[in-house]
Amino acid sequence: MTFSEADRSRAVIGAGESRAVLAAGFAGGWREGVLVLAMVLAPVALAVILTSAGVLAVTGWQAARGMPIQLPTRANIQLMGMLAYVIGSWADVAAVWLWSERRGLRRDVFVFRGLTFPAAAAAAVGFLIATYAALPLTHWLSHTLGGRGSAQTRIDFHGAHGSATFVLLFVITSPVCEEILYRGLLVGWLRRLGWRDPAILLSGSLIFGANHFIPLGLSWSIVMVGFGAILFALRLRFNSLTPAWLAHLFFNAHPLLILPLIDRFAPMHPGTLS
Repeated sequence: MTFSEADRSRAVIGAGESRAVLAAGFAGGWREGVLVLAMVLAPVALAVILTSAGVLAVTGWQAARGMPIQLPTRANIQLMGMLAYVIGSWADVAAVWLWSERRGLRRDVFVFRGLTFPAAAAAAVGFLIATYAALPLTHWLSHTLGGRGSAQTRIDFHGAHGSATFVLLFVITSPVCEEILYRGLLVGWLRRLGWRDPAILLSGSLIFGANHFIPLGLSWSIVMVGFGAILFALRLRFNSLTPAWLAHLFFNAHPLLILPLIDRFAPMHPGTLS
C-alpha cells in the first residue's frame, strides 16, 4: 500500500491542524483557569481597592474644602473594609453567575441541594471539630510566632451597629459567597479539567487559607487551611454546597450565638471579637 504525494501532504496538514487545535485549546484553558482563580480570589482584592478608594475620597473631600486632612481611624478603615468585602463578594458572585451560565457550568457552581440527614450530621460534626480546634490552634500559632501571626479585628457586639456588621459580613455574606466561589466555582472547574477529589481538596484548602492572610493574619490563615479542608470534604462527599454552607454559617455565627451566655455568666466580658 503506497501513499501519493497529495495523501502525504494532506496527512501533514491534518497533523499540523490537530496540533494547532490542541495548542489553542490548551492556551484557552490556561487563560480561563487564570480567570477562574481571579474570580475566586476577587473579593479580598476588591475590598482592598474599594477601601483605598474610600480613604482617598475622604481625604480628597477634606482637601477640597480646605479642611485639615485627617485619615480615618483604624476602626473606621476596618468598617470600610468589611463593607467593601460585602460589596465585592456579591458583585463577584453575580459575575460568576453570568460567566458560569455562558460556559454551561452554572449547575456545577451553584449546586445547593436539599439537606439529607447524613449531610446535616456531617455538617454538625465538621462545625464542632472546627469550633473546638480553631481557637486553641490560633492561640498556639500566635504564641509560636511571637504574636506576629494575627491581625487584630475587633467588633463590639454590645452595640446594634457592631452586631449588624457582624451578621451582614460573617453570617450572611461569607458563608454564601465563599461557598459559591471556592466549593462551587473552583471545584466545578477543576472537576471539569479532570482533577481527582484529593487533589481538589488539598489545593482548594491551601488557596482558601492563603486568601485569609490579608484580613486575618498568618495564624488564622493556617487555621483556615484546616477549616477549608473540612468544607471541601463536605462538598466533595455530598456533591452539594448545602452541608458546607451550613457548617460555615454556624462556625461564623457561633460567637454571636454564645455571647448572651457569656454575658450572663461573665458580665465583665468586653463583648468583642478580636
